[in-house]
Amino acid sequence: MREAMLTLGTLLLFGGGLMAIAATTPMGAGALIGTAQCTVLGSAPIPCLDMMMWAIGIATVIAFAGAALIMRNR
Repeated sequence: MREAMLTLGTLLLFGGGLMAIAATTPMGAGALIGTAQCTVLGSAPIPCLDMMMWAIGIATVIAFAGAALIMRNR
């Protein structure tokens, strides 16, 4: 069970890190990321910077959960 938790923690840690890297790609807005509007699946447009902030926040929580699993089972 310990090895499974270490594996899951490693996957979460690296998955969260990759999500954070992918979230910093500003959807093609470039230098205009602060003023660009983005939509997700036909929803109301929201600022791309806000969308990027939420994506990085979620990725950070996932990565910290993975790190906690690794630290707990070492």
